Amino acid sequence: MFPLNEWKKRYNESLQTYRESLFTYQESQGEESLRKEIAMYLYQSRGVVCSKHQIIIGAGTQQSLSLLAQMLKPSIRDIAFENPCYDGASFVFKQHGFSLKPVSLNNKGINIQELYDSLARAVYVTPSHQFPYGMIMPVSRRIELLKWANDRNGFIIEDDYDGEFRYKSSPIPSLQSLDTKGRVIYTGTFSKSFMPSLRISYLVLPEVLLKEYHEHFSLYEQAVPTLHQRTLGLMMKNGEWSKHLRRVRTVYQLKHVTLLAALQKELNENITISGESAGLHILVRVHNDMTEQQLINAARKQDVSVYGTSRYWLTEVPKQKPHVLLGFGSLGREEIEEGIKRLKKAWL
Repeated sequence: MFPLNEWKKRYNESLQTYRESLFTYQESQGEESLRKEIAMYLYQSRGVVCSKHQIIIGAGTQQSLSLLAQMLKPSIRDIAFENPCYDGASFVFKQHGFSLKPVSLNNKGINIQELYDSLARAVYVTPSHQFPYGMIMPVSRRIELLKWANDRNGFIIEDDYDGEFRYKSSPIPSLQSLDTKGRVIYTGTFSKSFMPSLRISYLVLPEVLLKEYHEHFSLYEQAVPTLHQRTLGLMMKNGEWSKHLRRVRTVYQLKHVTLLAALQKELNENITISGESAGLHILVRVHNDMTEQQLINAARKQDVSVYGTSRYWLTEVPKQKPHVLLGFGSLGREEIEEGIKRLKKAWL
């Protein structure tokens, strides 16, 4: 689904229009034209209120979080994480010497009382589609989380990686859009909606951290090629990005419906599904006596790849029937149906 013709067109336009400027060092925060388009897109789609001056372009989420970790480190040493959580993020902060504070989840997301008890002053959350469990944080919990940040004089890192893909209701406003005290650091990426190898992500910094960035970190060279940034900026400016996003939303929704229907038909009462309201994966708990690894191995024998969730726990994995993660973004609908038939053979 990648819009190759549009990309090539804007790529050539960038070469013709910008010429010499493509071959020089660029602004450390990234191309101003792209940051301007991202700011407008975030306001229209997620309610994020920011200017282009608050945005820093990064080469992927981990690179952005690595920069952020360095900015937070002088004043904050403990950071709370949802448990389980995206291990790519927890790894970055652990590598930078932070003490990780695991906080449990309930059906509304992160447990606020445990967050207070952790004494951390920063927390990393995925409210649009918790990774890996998939629950969507309701507005009431988001308001509680913002109150925690104000009470603790802390920061919330809002990773909105799956914010574009919702299937059952209208999008909930981002945490950043509800923040009136400058407590939310918003991060996003084009990896899910465009392509991972492009390596373009972004941070939206509150003013207090923007000052820290300019004083201590603005000498870092921009890591994303100028040509890629200019090309993406032109696609966004000319409406081709929005058109592409509408197209992939429709396709992913059809795949999502196909997956749920196939699971209902083939596995039905033998499984429990969770995290199906958004995103490009769902979780399945299989009601048999297999361990996580046995479920994975049995699926592999049928040439189907499923993924365990034990790696995402910061504490010992609870003794319960295991969850496995089913991704569907890169599969055709017939492949999805065939894959679920094979999982039935593997697990029942």
